Amino acid sequence: MQKTEEKAVACYQKKNYAAALRSFLKVLAEDPKRGDILVYIANCYDGLGQKEEAVAYYRKALKAEKSSDTAAANLAIILYEMNDCAGARKYAEKALKINPANASALSVLGNVAYRKKHPDQALKYYQQAMDVQRDFYTAVINAASIYFERKDYATAYFYAKRAVQSYPQSVEAGNLLAGICLELGYADEAVLILAALYKKNPGDCWLCNMLSQAFQQKKEYDRALEMGWRAVVLSKGSSDQQINFGYLLYEIAVESPGTDVLTYIRRWQQEYPEDPVAAHMAAAMLNSGHVSQIGSGYVQDIFDAFADDFEEVLGDLDYAVPSLMSKTLEALAQNEKLKKMKILDAGCGTGLCGAYLRKYAKFRGLDGVDISEKMLAVAARKKIYTHLYNQDLNKFLSRRVNVYDLINAADVLTYFGELGGLFVLLYEALKPGGRILFSISENTSGGDYFLHMSGRFLHSRDYVENGLKKRGFIIEKMTRVKLRNEGEKEVWGWIVMARKP
Repeated sequence: MQKTEEKAVACYQKKNYAAALRSFLKVLAEDPKRGDILVYIANCYDGLGQKEEAVAYYRKALKAEKSSDTAAANLAIILYEMNDCAGARKYAEKALKINPANASALSVLGNVAYRKKHPDQALKYYQQAMDVQRDFYTAVINAASIYFERKDYATAYFYAKRAVQSYPQSVEAGNLLAGICLELGYADEAVLILAALYKKNPGDCWLCNMLSQAFQQKKEYDRALEMGWRAVVLSKGSSDQQINFGYLLYEIAVESPGTDVLTYIRRWQQEYPEDPVAAHMAAAMLNSGHVSQIGSGYVQDIFDAFADDFEEVLGDLDYAVPSLMSKTLEALAQNEKLKKMKILDAGCGTGLCGAYLRKYAKFRGLDGVDISEKMLAVAARKKIYTHLYNQDLNKFLSRRVNVYDLINAADVLTYFGELGGLFVLLYEALKPGGRILFSISENTSGGDYFLHMSGRFLHSRDYVENGLKKRGFIIEKMTRVKLRNEGEKEVWGWIVMARKP
């Protein structure tokens, strides 16, 4: 039986869990109360992905050997993986009563705290785990991740670097350290890390994407384009990589006008003629004057991709539109009673404007409409809106006549070129005396509007004014303001308020 046990341990160490399990079960048959063998069996089931069986054997191990902190900690780990946070906490605390220096149990408590949205508490548990075992992987990598999320990149770098030094084979640690390096501007180090990872896994599109960012930081634009294009191809034209490649082309065209982006743009059009992101961004980069509207598929893909990080990204751009529009309404409210309006937040996104609109819509309600289902999911969690609609704006408005007292549209019209048809729909959807309040980006290059290579339309003041008046609106206010930053440039436009007679 000793040879059977030795064979089982050898197979286990080689991660041949099926063979190890067969041998451990034979050993257990001879001595059913051996807690260490029960733990091994549970570990094998876990390694085979049979978590329910693993849980059962960890429980048996604890019953056979009540002082086994290993069994308690492993049970805590697997229950956490099965989303049973209460059970995970219970057995982690049990393990720590047996052995206060159990790093696995401390890390589980850190994980539970993080999932419950208590990152400071999580960090305390991770630090305790590292005090017990300096390079305990789970604690080190999770601490690095929390600091990365907080944008404390220097501290995140410290822990991620430790994780990579202690576990050089960890792809997760390498990816995290490379991402932190990109945020810190350590492009040379990022390239070294990513190149090593890419050599082991050349089929990983996200590694290619990160390498393209690193080469862009190093101003090696041809290599950045090569890796960005490879990311698109390896992903088989996934929406995420199409979007990333579009922005890469745009940024390189701005940063280095002499770089040959046209070759990649034409290849992009040829290889993915049906993809809405490729079609639209390629047209924008080529300054196609014939483009008068943006396909709804492109808008949906873009905003679905950015939904989770949308507000953080806008914060980095010094985005001022909701604040500016709020001030416009506040100024109006000083002269008119605005408390009982039926309001539509057109292109409501994650609900940035809903925060100031709802106080004017307490009686009749605040509706929101957006083409991005994922953006609406974020807005719904804020519990601001009376109703939310996942529809194309034109189709939504075409079914509403004399419904709203106010239609708010922050950075929505920039995704429309020709505005005449939209102005008609907005006019019809308003009650008599109702208003539209919107922002619009400024075109100073001549003509009514054109598709900028950023993928958004710019409009001339005359075109907007004449279009509103032609459809019957009375323009009450048109204020030129800075809307946001874009790279190192400021984006200017107008906040416009117009009334239906």
